[in-house]
Amino acid sequence: MIHRQLGPVPLETMKKAIEIAKQLNADPSKFVPGGKLIASYKACGQSLVVCIWEVSTVDTLIPLVEQMNFMEWETEVIPAEKMATFIPKAEKLLVEMASS
Repeated sequence: MIHRQLGPVPLETMKKAIEIAKQLNADPSKFVPGGKLIASYKACGQSLVVCIWEVSTVDTLIPLVEQMNFMEWETEVIPAEKMATFIPKAEKLLVEMASS
């Protein structure tokens, strides 16, 4: 997920965002039940946060995305899979494409 801040944020909202970030780092399962936070980065000098989650379904992220939206952050969700999962799928697709 890529979170981008939507314009200037009042100090009280920013304080709340920092508190939520602390809670998220302490116990990610409170925000995405069953999800595993792989990594979370704040871009230096930009209003941008990048988080990598491992979840069983993208729907699991919706409550977190909605909460971020209420705090004036726009979120882009980019589904991804491990290369070990992707390679067999890609090979199968190539075989199917070559035979049609």
